Amino acid sequence: MDVRANRFLEAFSPGGRERLIGHLIYQELAAGEYLFHEGDPAEGVCLVLEGQVEVVKTAGEHEQILASFQPGDFLGEVAVLDGQGRSTDARARKAASVAWIPTADLLGVLVTEPVTLTLHLFQNVLALLRKTDDLYVQEVVHKEKLSLIGEMAGSLMHDLRTPIQVLLSAIDVIRMSHSDAETVDCCQKMELQCDRLTAMAGELLEFSRGETKLHLVRTDTNALLQQFLSFNDESFRPVGVTFNVEADPAEIEVDSMRLLRVLQNLVSNAVQALNSKPGGRIDVGAKVGDSILYLSVRDNGPGIPAAVQDRIFEPFVTQGKAGGTGLGLAIVKNVVTAHRGTITFETQAGQGTEFLIRIPQDAASRPVE
Repeated sequence: MDVRANRFLEAFSPGGRERLIGHLIYQELAAGEYLFHEGDPAEGVCLVLEGQVEVVKTAGEHEQILASFQPGDFLGEVAVLDGQGRSTDARARKAASVAWIPTADLLGVLVTEPVTLTLHLFQNVLALLRKTDDLYVQEVVHKEKLSLIGEMAGSLMHDLRTPIQVLLSAIDVIRMSHSDAETVDCCQKMELQCDRLTAMAGELLEFSRGETKLHLVRTDTNALLQQFLSFNDESFRPVGVTFNVEADPAEIEVDSMRLLRVLQNLVSNAVQALNSKPGGRIDVGAKVGDSILYLSVRDNGPGIPAAVQDRIFEPFVTQGKAGGTGLGLAIVKNVVTAHRGTITFETQAGQGTEFLIRIPQDAASRPVE
């Protein structure tokens, strides 16, 4: 973009603007390359011309993205105006072109401009500080919630251990006493559900710690979806929704239990969104192409509200669900990311929503970008 269109230069007089443009230092950045680090001296204001730049605050091993800047935006003015070092890191989120206004040249032009310009710059600084404060408070609350979830999950795992063991022992007794096919099948289903209970509690505990440990096994798309149906058929049958499950047969290497939970979360959300709507339908699909496993869940419900679409995979974001915690889709995203994959969605008001998961077919396949 033309540097003259950058918002930082708008308030300057034509003469002041041209003087600043004459002092610009241009820089090309690769994705992930840093513009500056916390503590660096304030050498100038950065004008974003192309690409995307993000400001990052790091505390120990935790990293928080405070803001993202697009072409036409600017950053770095706070440290220039207060004369202190950089308070954050800044890096190119993807390949970017920027232009620097050196500090000395900026201050030299400012003294010749009307005082209203300086006030305008300080208003921008105050707005940025307010935004950063809000983000910090949100992060503190977020950490407190995750800490509570971790404590709850740890306690839950401890409390579940004894009753689950009792159930498993009872299942063994039933199996030894009754060898007919129907009883054996019921015992197997009960064992699987006990395993699911333990896995769900462990999933919460891992999520609170920012971990997602995978246990990859070889299976196939048909087996995965059939197991999904066997887990959920009885619970979904009474809701009055038509389910269609289709799989193109292909061998895959995944954490089956984790992906079954992913599908369950997505389908449960779709069931709640349909809310017993006449003609409600949910399609679940699995296929492989070019060493990529594609999993899809599509419904003909009301669509995802616009207010939450940009934050749908963030923890504690929920809308219109009785008793919703806002963790389901955040956990889904973590599991997909752990599989080196991506998840996207398309939604249309009154028409429905489709989630599409793309993950490598097996451990030897390349990550999906």
